[in-house]
Amino acid sequence: MLAAVEFEARHLTRRLAQSSHAGAPGTILRTVGPAAAALPRLGGHLAALQPSAVLVVGLAGGCAPDVRSGDIVVGRAVGPTADGEWLTPDGPLIDRALGALRAADLPHHVGRLLTVPGMIAEPAAKAGCWQRHGALAVDMESAHVLAWARGAGFPAVAVRAVGDGPAEPLPPDLLHAIDATGALRSSTILGWVGRPALVSAAYRVWRRSRRALDHLARFLAAFTALRP
Repeated sequence: MLAAVEFEARHLTRRLAQSSHAGAPGTILRTVGPAAAALPRLGGHLAALQPSAVLVVGLAGGCAPDVRSGDIVVGRAVGPTADGEWLTPDGPLIDRALGALRAADLPHHVGRLLTVPGMIAEPAAKAGCWQRHGALAVDMESAHVLAWARGAGFPAVAVRAVGDGPAEPLPPDLLHAIDATGALRSSTILGWVGRPALVSAAYRVWRRSRRALDHLARFLAAFTALRP
């Protein structure tokens, strides 16, 4: 299981360890920043693990009008790659993911996951991703990891939890305060003194992200408990 940043991997690992229903959860590895840059460094290590399958997990931004914060999105098509291709994840893994989502009784959608080079923060930009690409949600890693997995001969699927919904903006000051590991820079937070609106917005984003990752951990527990 590949998570984008340490914040996601740490939260999922803790939640899986607490789950009495989790099977063997496999290995959660973090990639720092866009996976296109991290995969050359991680590729040899990942290949040495010889995984039976690769799951790309983590947070995503919701784009489709009916997608809500906390929903799970399974990528039926993921892209585009550098040459514009949309990748088709492994069919049996998609079926297993859907079975796990039904077993865990989680709200979910199946469709296009759009991979972009940077954060999509504004509702208008998210709506554009839906209108131009039919993207249910957007992230920065899934297409890169699926392209690598295909080249390495490993079946793969991308399953993301929606942190911010299509109408929920991410304040620019908050984005600038997040480092490559997904953590808040303490030096930046000190500058928020006297800015209650920004503090309140940061709390809402944190609360939505935690809820989304809790849902994703429930999915992973159900997924690993199912027999392939």
